[in-house]
Amino acid sequence: MKRKILVPLDGSPFAERVLAFVRHLAKPSSSELVLVHISQPSQYYSVVVPDAVHTVDLTHWQEHAEKYLQRKVYELQSEGYEVQSVLSDGDVASTICDVADAQNVDLIAMTTHGRSGIEKWVLGSVADRVVRSARQPVFLVRPQEEPTPATPIQRILVPLDGSHLAERALSEAVELAKANKSEIWLLQSVEFPEYWGEEYPGMHALPSMISTEEQETAAREYLQQSAEQLASQGISAQIVVTTGHAASAISDTVADNEIDLIVMSTHGRSGLSRWVFGSVAEKVVRLAECPVLLIRAQDGDPLHEPDPQKSIPAS
Repeated sequence: MKRKILVPLDGSPFAERVLAFVRHLAKPSSSELVLVHISQPSQYYSVVVPDAVHTVDLTHWQEHAEKYLQRKVYELQSEGYEVQSVLSDGDVASTICDVADAQNVDLIAMTTHGRSGIEKWVLGSVADRVVRSARQPVFLVRPQEEPTPATPIQRILVPLDGSHLAERALSEAVELAKANKSEIWLLQSVEFPEYWGEEYPGMHALPSMISTEEQETAAREYLQQSAEQLASQGISAQIVVTTGHAASAISDTVADNEIDLIVMSTHGRSGLSRWVFGSVAEKVVRLAECPVLLIRAQDGDPLHEPDPQKSIPAS
């Protein structure tokens, strides 16, 4: 079955950076790309100068945008991809989500910075709003001032905390691992109870304080079971149990083990009300040196709270 991927482009090298990763994420034989270029009308309708307001002809912008998209379409078609383009205007984040729904895409792939570069279009703006609103998984890339070539996906990191919501990311990681012959690394970060906070609704039900050693043992057993399930599908798996805040643990694991991609849910143990984009997932995107594929919890997903004796909060 073909995977349909929406790629927002604004004409900048920053936004185009995601295309290098899409080439590893999606093969021409099994993918269809939808390139989207969006203008915010308020940026083009008028230019205010002393004592006058000069109307800007949008025809020139539209022609330029159409030519730009056409070049990108031809470029990707020459590589074997099935490609279509959409030229629109309006609020960027809302339009991306609307087009994703209208085109029935399976994935949105974009950079966390756009035309204005590293200083202006930062995470917390367009990319943040897309992740919060889109019903589809979102693949995010942090472009660098001097980009390095995108490498094949050889190692995929999946942070888990024992919840069904976090485990949603595993099925996506498995699909990518099979397509790219990748290795999956499973991680769980043990946090000390004093850091859990009121957001962990099960903490007051703990029969007694669990030692760090017991938490690490429970985490290792949980991850080992998942690794064995992956092995039964022919996927090599490694497990990592560490201590500390989840986002920092994920970022450190990426840096220390040459991880190529993080696949994680935007919600975790505490459910939809707590581990949302803006917490662990947002920090991971800000800190990690590799792309992040965020899997959003869907309506109807169970807010599973596992036994504290068997797994440990990751946020």
